[in-house]
Amino acid sequence: MFKKPTRLSLFGATLLASFEAVNSSGFSDNIALGTGLVSQDSIPVGKEKIMLPEGADFEIWGNLEIGVLDYAIVASLVYTLVALWAHRPIENQFGVKKSRKLIAVKSIRSIRMGILALFVALISTANKMGKFADISNNVLGKTVENGNSGSFGRHDGSWQFHEFEWGLLDFVELSILFGLCFYFVWKGLEVDKAILNPIPDNRNFIERIWGGMREAERDQRTDIEEGAIKANESFTKLVKMLGAAASMNVAASSLDEGNVKVAFNKWKNLTHKKGKQNKDWLGLSESLDQAGSFPDEEE
Repeated sequence: MFKKPTRLSLFGATLLASFEAVNSSGFSDNIALGTGLVSQDSIPVGKEKIMLPEGADFEIWGNLEIGVLDYAIVASLVYTLVALWAHRPIENQFGVKKSRKLIAVKSIRSIRMGILALFVALISTANKMGKFADISNNVLGKTVENGNSGSFGRHDGSWQFHEFEWGLLDFVELSILFGLCFYFVWKGLEVDKAILNPIPDNRNFIERIWGGMREAERDQRTDIEEGAIKANESFTKLVKMLGAAASMNVAASSLDEGNVKVAFNKWKNLTHKKGKQNKDWLGLSESLDQAGSFPDEEE
């Protein structure tokens, strides 16, 4: 029923949404005049919004009210949203490995605080530049002469628009807000230095298993699925290593009982390069050889 959106359709939906936002705010005439697409005489007085032509004169300019064009655009955008939801990608399942990311989220709360600080900074900047006054005039159908101007805020005991001039405190306020945004985003993200400057992993088999468990515990703070995948991988390696140790015990017991054939088969399965447990046995042997030994430090 809902066709999967393509890149072209998503691009078109983005353009429609942008057009609807500008047109519904009454800025279409300002943009048309500013870019020189039309002249002032071609736009009727008080008409600020593009509408579907009505009548024999094919007039496209109309009042700031909801029309057929708005319903058509909203219906198209709703269809695109439903299609995106219907064809949403399947979430990653357990066992599917994810590629390592250079920049990872360390704290969702810090990222949210940074976005909030950026939003407040942008709102404050737009207000100080008189953008809210322009929007108010377009919605109310007022001109610059008899409309609102300046910034919106508390003035003389009431909330209203008042004339605004840039001062030192305004620059300090915006600097603090943008600085808070940068600070919280910096605290909320972390860079994987191992990708930028990879170093050889000199840990033995057991150390890599425990290291994987610690990484899994850390990753579960931000991504439960990725942490569970790493924990499952480390636990599987541990079980295989214990299985290799158990096979060695079986081989030794069989040799004590005089069952040389069983002992030889078990030993071959552990030591031969094509044996099923060769890799796990080599890791266990290496870890046991390094147990209790520490690298010499230069004085």
